[in-house]
Amino acid sequence: PLVIVPILENMCLRMPGTAIAAGALCLAACLTPTGASAQRTNLRDEPRPAIYRSGDGIWLLDLPPAMEDALDRYNRDFEPWAEQNYRALPDYEPSPRQLPWAVIGDFNGDGRPDLAIAGRTDRDVVVVFVLSTGRSRYRAVEAERDPYDPDDPSSIRLPLLTYMYPGRYVVDDARLGYAQPLVIDQPAVQISGGRRQGAVVYVVQNNAVVPYYLSDRTAPPAPPRPPRPPGTPRPVRPTTGNSGNP
Repeated sequence: PLVIVPILENMCLRMPGTAIAAGALCLAACLTPTGASAQRTNLRDEPRPAIYRSGDGIWLLDLPPAMEDALDRYNRDFEPWAEQNYRALPDYEPSPRQLPWAVIGDFNGDGRPDLAIAGRTDRDVVVVFVLSTGRSRYRAVEAERDPYDPDDPSSIRLPLLTYMYPGRYVVDDARLGYAQPLVIDQPAVQISGGRRQGAVVYVVQNNAVVPYYLSDRTAPPAPPRPPRPPGTPRPVRPTTGNSGNP
């Protein structure tokens, strides 16, 4: 298996070294319609997903009905992780963008908030992206699946989700063959922990959730331009001055 330690170039992740107060997960429906009726509601009229801190210092996640409905259609046995599953994370800071098991951001660039959330089914630890697909619908896309033994809680390995800002990162993937820069134009999600060593960044590209392994190497410089063949005229540069042209 490919083992890579994540050291990012121009990394902008919020990972200050401060201890956190464990949060609790609260999936609250804020509109009366549920199920198919919720899908007919214009997403602009729905409450947005929100991560916030209660007066008791507990971090909470609220999801609109359309997102809950998408998760229910994905798998009725899906159960998000909760605060008791994440205890000792001294280098992780929850924020309105991220919890250890949930990240909110516009991952597909359509101007509407999306969600990445970790949880479990009856036999698998999963990470699911909930993406807006139009004015009134979300769809759930499974990004990762890791089986566990329901009779052995020690077989569960929790993933750790982190919000990634748009920017330039270095990735190293078997599909690429060598380390190279990856420019992300919209927010993405870093996933570490679980059974992997290193980290993966998940980027939504062409409506698909695509993983890239983060690299500990520096991206190589751009290849040099090939020499100009003899007799090839140089490109004409635009002139400036009072030539009378606009």
